[in-house]
Amino acid sequence: MSTASDPNEIAAAWYTRYRSMRVKLALLVGALALIFVGMVWLKDKLLTIDPGKGTPIGYAVRTDHHIAVLIQTLEAYVPSPNRDHSKNTYTISLFIVPLDGGKPKLVPIKEGLSPNNYSLAKVIGSDGRALWYDVSGTGAVDLKTFKLLRPAELRDPPDPKRTSALPFGPKVEHHLAAGLFTSPTSWLGLHSTDEAARDLKPGFSLKRVRDAESAKQQRLFHRCVLSADSNARGHPIVSMEPLGDATYFNAAFLRMHDAAEPIRLTDPLGALMIFTSEPGLKGTTVMACVDMNGSVLWRTDTGIDRFALQQILPGQESTAFLGTRPREEGKVPEPLLVIVDHATGEAHTEALWR
Repeated sequence: MSTASDPNEIAAAWYTRYRSMRVKLALLVGALALIFVGMVWLKDKLLTIDPGKGTPIGYAVRTDHHIAVLIQTLEAYVPSPNRDHSKNTYTISLFIVPLDGGKPKLVPIKEGLSPNNYSLAKVIGSDGRALWYDVSGTGAVDLKTFKLLRPAELRDPPDPKRTSALPFGPKVEHHLAAGLFTSPTSWLGLHSTDEAARDLKPGFSLKRVRDAESAKQQRLFHRCVLSADSNARGHPIVSMEPLGDATYFNAAFLRMHDAAEPIRLTDPLGALMIFTSEPGLKGTTVMACVDMNGSVLWRTDTGIDRFALQQILPGQESTAFLGTRPREEGKVPEPLLVIVDHATGEAHTEALWR
């Protein structure tokens, strides 16, 4: 009998050992892969800090159809005992809110930026086709697709002087007026009793553009009869009378800019005013439509702290307000964008924590 092994048996045994080694190797590789994935998951889910929602930066800009504001969001990071917070990085996005109440869009612009990279970031304005920004360099978002335009698709940006992106920011006071001419010889004003006694005396003159004072006083409507003849100081006052006894704290008429008369509505015929919901420092910003006799046609509370009101962006059909809710103990005030329709007083509110 031959003691040599059958070649077929030798080959079969070798193949069995080879297959077993392959299975063991595959199981080892799979286990290592699972360990690696688990470690990544542990890092991303358990060890990485989710910084939460983004916050608005800079000033908002109004276009023909949108309100736009930049949002900064702290990117996720792994904490450590001696972590250098100066190395935090941020994503900058453009938050675009349609004036017609449509769904807003949050468009990421750039990632991995340090605060020094975007300290001068701003929304430049719209050329009708795109919304332009400057975030470590100029760029634009297509207003139809809400996608970033490629460099080859960019044109010259709009002139910042023609937008509301002013170098030091717009002032709320620039949009507030003390009164308006309801006819060539009639003035409807918002004045406190003391202001009326001081400024609306017969013989004094009124100009068509008169700024509202920042004094925190209860104001009521006054009507002045004016002389048809004007002089260098304006139209002389013939007589003055208060209209009713309803008072409005810190009230003023709304205008487009500091050289404009108050906005006039045609349907219904009237004007717009803003006032504070209650005396003191806890009131919210209220917008109202009044007729030419001082009767309130509608009023809308924006929910924005009157003394934390940061921007007013008026237009012919609606006005946008930016600011924060009233402060509550232990809470950070929520930033808001509120758009109020001039015809109905209906408000559309968007939180700016994104």
